[in-house]
Amino acid sequence: MLRPRRFVLRLAFALVAASATCAESPVMPFTVCEILRDKAMYEGKPVAALGRYSFRQDGRWLGEQGCQDNSTVPPAIWLTEDGNEGPRPPENFELDGIALSHKLADVRKRTSLAKFRFGSPDYDRWAVVYGRVVSRQGEGAKRAALDLVFRGDGVIIFLNQ
Repeated sequence: MLRPRRFVLRLAFALVAASATCAESPVMPFTVCEILRDKAMYEGKPVAALGRYSFRQDGRWLGEQGCQDNSTVPPAIWLTEDGNEGPRPPENFELDGIALSHKLADVRKRTSLAKFRFGSPDYDRWAVVYGRVVSRQGEGAKRAALDLVFRGDGVIIFLNQ
């Protein structure tokens, strides 16, 4: 028979162990097209954005070649680095691997990486970038409807092809 004090200690230990295993759930990635389809829902919020990471002389962005809704807005989210105001990822940053795999397969059906005769294949790669979604204004909105403000290169996750 357990003594009441020993029972309470075991119960407390079990509760602490259970709470330790209930860590943050994995972060769900969202494709460029998903984010563009419902801009208002993502506005001002941190998100893990998935798409073709393109790096050129005039900037970098996440994009897709086309979205299912055939919007007139280019399917791209411009990447803006801000080491101070970019959101910090969760302490135990883990992507939902199953969702990522399914969504990347879907993106790859309608988007391909560019092939360059000269230069690095790093100009176009599959990536997830963690940042905050912000609407673009003025001339910048013609190139992309949204910015993804990110903290630095440490929140860009390149995916194997």
